[in-house]
Amino acid sequence: MKKIIGLSFFVLALGLFSCNNENTDIANISDDLSEKSAAIAVAEVQVEATTTEAEAEVEFFANAELLLSEWWRIGKKFGWHPSHKMRYMAQCPDVVIEEGENDGYPKIITLNYGDSTVLRNGHVLSGEMIIEISAPRRSQDYMRTITYNAFGKDSVVVTGTSIVEVDKVDEMFRKFTSNLTITISDTTVITRESERIWQWIAGLDTDDHSDDVITISGSATAEMDGLSYKKEITTPLKRVGDCRYIVEGIIEITLNGDVICTMDYGDGTCDEIAEMTNADGTTEIDLSEHRVKCKCK
Repeated sequence: MKKIIGLSFFVLALGLFSCNNENTDIANISDDLSEKSAAIAVAEVQVEATTTEAEAEVEFFANAELLLSEWWRIGKKFGWHPSHKMRYMAQCPDVVIEEGENDGYPKIITLNYGDSTVLRNGHVLSGEMIIEISAPRRSQDYMRTITYNAFGKDSVVVTGTSIVEVDKVDEMFRKFTSNLTITISDTTVITRESERIWQWIAGLDTDDHSDDVITISGSATAEMDGLSYKKEITTPLKRVGDCRYIVEGIIEITLNGDVICTMDYGDGTCDEIAEMTNADGTTEIDLSEHRVKCKCK
């Protein structure tokens, strides 16, 4: 009888041990997923800020292509002037124009930012961007192809290409289709395919970027540290004038088909705070330093 009791105790103990192990594993998986979701969310904050700034540069120079070409032909360089409400603090990228034989097209605008070109909003651009414009704006069909050669914003570096389509009926509309490799602080590498729609609410018809109001929608698929995830803008992001940060909109990130976190950029106020919600609850993200700031109450 003692043998039977002993065996039963052993089986029961083994069962309890297995259950405890399983619960521990589940807890570890849950903790690991929370850490991964937070890492992906913080990385995507930096990616979003960088791609938004890069796309703004494309628009700035592509829209000025006729003036740039006129200046280039007479030997006048694009440059910064303190009396202008320009995009840059004290220096601009070096601009080189190449014109094709078909009425000046395709036109290639090469922008070299060097090691440090500071924007009015405080961000620092570096590296090179090449914009190829296939035909004049008046054409029925034309596109812009952008090549990023180690183009950087602060600690984020982008290589790859984007194709920009302009809606001939609604010139306030742009579609960016991109295939990019993004390196963050020389350590984290993200490969990413995306389709993003820009819609101007105000400011496209002026040279002063402080009056720009733009909404951004779209989605992306990406891989980071062996994890494949999807990002979708579920409420359009809003970019306003010279604010350093996206001021509004919601992003949803899914891993293996499951939503792992959302990012909420706020109510339109220009501040450095966004909110990340994942399995651990809601946490503030400091957009100025790209890090988890505190646990929200």
